Amino acid sequence: MIGGHGPVRCWLGATAAALALAIAAAPAGAREFTHPPIPGAAPDAITFGADRDGDGDPDEVHIRLEVAEIMEEVYPGEFMAFWVFAPLGTGMVSLARLPSPTIRVEEGDRVRITLQNTHYFPHTIHLHGTIHPNASDGVPMITQAPTNPGEAFTYEFVASNPGTHWYHCHVQPDVHVGMGLHGMLIVEPDRPDNNFTYLVPGAGRMPDMGAATAELYDAEYSLVFLQVDDRLNALTLADSDLRVTERRMHREFDTTRAEPNVFLLNGRAFPLALHDTPIEVKSGETVRLRLLNAGEETVQLHTHGHHFTISHLDGYPVPDGARVTRDVVSIGPAQRVDLALHTGDDGLHASGPGVWLMHDHTARAVTNKGLNPGGATTAIVYDGFMGADGLPRTAMPLARYFDPAYYRGEVPVFDPAIFNSTLEDYPEAMPPAAASGEGAQVEGVPDGVAGIGNGHGDHAHGAATEGANPMMMHMLEGHRVVAKSCGTPTGFRRVEIRGGSGLGGPGSVYGFAPNEIRARPCEEVEVVFRNDDQVRHTFLVPGLSPMTSIELVGPGVQVGRFVTPAEEMVLDFHCHVPAHERAGMLGRLVVSNDVDGGSVAAVPPAPVEAPAEQAEEGPPHFHGVGTVIAVVARQNMVIIDHGEIPGYMAAMTMGFSVADPSLLDSLEEGDRVEFVIDEATGAISDIAK
Repeated sequence: MIGGHGPVRCWLGATAAALALAIAAAPAGAREFTHPPIPGAAPDAITFGADRDGDGDPDEVHIRLEVAEIMEEVYPGEFMAFWVFAPLGTGMVSLARLPSPTIRVEEGDRVRITLQNTHYFPHTIHLHGTIHPNASDGVPMITQAPTNPGEAFTYEFVASNPGTHWYHCHVQPDVHVGMGLHGMLIVEPDRPDNNFTYLVPGAGRMPDMGAATAELYDAEYSLVFLQVDDRLNALTLADSDLRVTERRMHREFDTTRAEPNVFLLNGRAFPLALHDTPIEVKSGETVRLRLLNAGEETVQLHTHGHHFTISHLDGYPVPDGARVTRDVVSIGPAQRVDLALHTGDDGLHASGPGVWLMHDHTARAVTNKGLNPGGATTAIVYDGFMGADGLPRTAMPLARYFDPAYYRGEVPVFDPAIFNSTLEDYPEAMPPAAASGEGAQVEGVPDGVAGIGNGHGDHAHGAATEGANPMMMHMLEGHRVVAKSCGTPTGFRRVEIRGGSGLGGPGSVYGFAPNEIRARPCEEVEVVFRNDDQVRHTFLVPGLSPMTSIELVGPGVQVGRFVTPAEEMVLDFHCHVPAHERAGMLGRLVVSNDVDGGSVAAVPPAPVEAPAEQAEEGPPHFHGVGTVIAVVARQNMVIIDHGEIPGYMAAMTMGFSVADPSLLDSLEEGDRVEFVIDEATGAISDIAK
């Protein structure tokens, strides 16, 4: 359930204040515009106002962003924590990913971007490259107070300079930008009937082009480069006390001594970048590549077989007489470069069809922690050279590079036959320390955190399962069914509970008050949930089936009901907005005949009985039935509105990763499917209509 938006805190200069009044004075009866659905986003993640100039497209745009903590698989087996801006969400599905969404608006648009800070640190948004009022510059202490957890701030400007820009957090930017709080911001030139997708999660090939871009180009890509030191990313999960996290990330970690060892293109390194962001072309096309370097090291982008023309620098066109054709371009930190990529076989710009490598030519940037191949590497793939598996048809198979064992140093670089050997006897020559893929340790960080993606050791979310996203596994485990509501309520109880910032204990940011609810068995409980903050919060008893979720963007009040189990027990309740549970927003539901006191044993997860036919075949599988809400191929994920999955999860809408990307090939929105979940990875191992 989504409540209404409360008042948004905003500091406006005279120009922005006049803009706000102008937006409020939009003519009545104006045409209504809609945006393509964004799975997992609230309906008002993006809204439109009037077509003020009557040219067939909206001229008022309001985008609402949250801050999410996510875990990305950057290359096979390597999971890293990031913070990203994400469209205002709803429910238990989030398409938050690295990089933050590409935002597109049109020249002349009156733009509002509301930051709802759902994170546990202060943040802002700096609209880098756009022309905007001083009050919307997003610099803490200089133009605004930092937006604290639970608060909101609205940035307002008129999009007046077309081009490739970007947006990023300006709080402790040496840390926050590199953690993922950045995205591309494109201002399209004004054209009639200029309707396009304004908010694109992640980056890559644009689903459509603005009218002015389509006049000159056949396709368009948003490409964001980032270099990270994995020791910094590991610190965000190193301690449950957020005061310790703050000290380690912003004091003990010296960013002047950072050593980037993971090099990303659109949030992925090779080979996942090749699958996620291939540059697909046809002969005779001109393709626009919009490049952003969000990292701190210069990117030297090189295209094999092609010589591109540099058309724009930092959002502004290069005069015709000054344009140059190159096969390597330098992109400094924060810079944007637009390239015109000509394809085909013209003897000048392009060498003909095929699969052509495209990568950062800096030597270490084509490695994953020093292991080649890796890094910010993809390919220009011509029509007819892309396989059904979403990978280009290359001279040799790439399967070995999709095996995490390769990046753990357990697979030799070359064919063992070169050394008169076999794969079986090769380990005899491999010393235990052969793999260089482990990140350097940071003092005070538990063993296994810096190398969280290698499946070794414990971390803040429990022991990692090789091949599984630790954060996703933690979320799935936290929503396992451990109790069922009583069939016939025998009583009624009304409780009031507040949720928001400042209600937790020392070292937390958010909390519930009270954080313990007591009720009798088989009692219907009406929860009056008051959200004190300006951001989204939820109240959820995840282990109870059927599941009831109370969700609203505050400040405001929402009411929900559930029936307690027939047995005495203790169940957890929490907020399922990303990172809120870890930031302190959790409590206990005590089901007891003695509601005034007395202890009740907590309930461990219900024992799972594997089907008899697979009892000796390893971890159990769980069978579910539901309706496909969305297929998210870029993230190897399907969002399913499912009924109760016996022994595993209550009925809800949930996003699941798939063990094999080909499982998504024939799925469409609205399909009724049966699916199987592998408990070991939390991924769907089989799915059928």
